[in-house]
Amino acid sequence: MTKGSKVTAYAHVKEMIKESILSGEIPAGARITIAEITERYGVSQMPVREAFQILQGEGFIELLPHKGASVKSLTPEYLRNIYEIRGVVEGLLARRSMPNLTLSGLNRLKEINAKMESLIQSGLNADEIVLLDREFHTAIYASSNNPEALQIYEKYVGLIGSLRKKYGYGAQRIDNIVKQHWQIIEALQDQDAEALEKVIHLHSEGAKLDLLALMSE
Repeated sequence: MTKGSKVTAYAHVKEMIKESILSGEIPAGARITIAEITERYGVSQMPVREAFQILQGEGFIELLPHKGASVKSLTPEYLRNIYEIRGVVEGLLARRSMPNLTLSGLNRLKEINAKMESLIQSGLNADEIVLLDREFHTAIYASSNNPEALQIYEKYVGLIGSLRKKYGYGAQRIDNIVKQHWQIIEALQDQDAEALEKVIHLHSEGAKLDLLALMSE
């Protein structure tokens, strides 16, 4: 098996398990084993082992010593905790990134947000919004020179992105995403750390409330 096919194999298995968890086919609290998953999807053990590791990193499951894995319950409390952690870390990453962003970096942020704005106006596609929003924030935080904080931020990116693809966005949230992105860009240009942290906090809090509201419907 080539390196490319190996990556494709575990990525494919990971997505299948993730979909089963999000759909409720594999319920919260359920224990799943490598043997069970290999039989369920007709795959070998190696990509399942790797998929389990990635899914634990993204917050979908918890690996149990010699017992397989337990599926995390995506409760409102769990998601609130995730967003609270992310909000604090994002403020730090944005502040640390601010003096390091170049003019070309700022122009890249404007291009991404303009593309998102155009996409929203032409018709909402949640999958594309998720990718562009992730690209926007990563383009900022990559300049933080704090890989440990960046790792914390990225820990639940897959989980939240998957939930967004399932539940979408509220109409008001869509408008606020683009508006707050422009405010983030303005604060970065002005080198205004206080304004930057304030809008980052509002951005994270708005995302949390919107997702929780959609999940409760």
